Amino acid sequence: MKKTIAATALCAASLAAFADEPAAASLEEESNLPGVTLGADYCSRQITRGLPDNTDGIVTLSAALEWAGFKAEVDGLFNTTDVAEEDGFDAWDNTEIDYVLGYSRSVDTDALGAIELGGDYTYEYDQGGNGDDDHCQYLHASVGLADVFLSPTLEAEWMLDSIHGQAYTFSLSHTFALVGDEEDPDLALTLSAAQTLANNKYNADDLGCDCWGFRDTTLTAELEWAASEFLSVKPYISYSDHLNGHFRHPAHYVVDEETSHHVAQLYGGVAVELSF
Repeated sequence: MKKTIAATALCAASLAAFADEPAAASLEEESNLPGVTLGADYCSRQITRGLPDNTDGIVTLSAALEWAGFKAEVDGLFNTTDVAEEDGFDAWDNTEIDYVLGYSRSVDTDALGAIELGGDYTYEYDQGGNGDDDHCQYLHASVGLADVFLSPTLEAEWMLDSIHGQAYTFSLSHTFALVGDEEDPDLALTLSAAQTLANNKYNADDLGCDCWGFRDTTLTAELEWAASEFLSVKPYISYSDHLNGHFRHPAHYVVDEETSHHVAQLYGGVAVELSF
């Protein structure tokens, strides 16, 4: 009798394992499919290193394909006003297009938890550029500690042509789950602070200061609402300022040539992402 029960149990287990095999294979096959992300982002102004490239609303449309840590992305930036009318650009003209090829991975460690590593090559075409300024190439690299409370992250940018600028940004952030599961909330708030250090090439081109130095300090608050399994909505607001007095004075005149105020930038917007 015991042998019969054992044989029956073994047979049932074998059948269950056989029945699970196609499902497991299907899941494995599904996980190997590339992911697609489509995005639209409206921001009240376009800010680069704490300075406005465009003081009116800018819309960014993006499409990304990701597979096994690799990513290919195209971003198109559009004016929403005739702010660049003097340069011949009407509202909704394409002002910039970026092509990005990147790779990222997470490395688990006992001491620090997950270490997030990433890098990309970006080719930027600027319709408003002139000659050598209408295209730029960049390398980006980042390292972050995802499991540490303030998630410290260091990002580096190297411009490969034109002025050969370098910028390094150190940031701290934390996400608070407001609604839903702690690990996968339906509504979450992320607060972050970032500080940029730029080399003499960037600083000379942006501000006329031929020296290294700490540039913009930026504070950001972002809400992320998981509207569905595939759709997320992210309203955000940022405040940026140059705390270094050496850069603060020339930054006045970059922001507004006729006056010497409003170095600080307050801007915000909303991003919508569709992932599948």
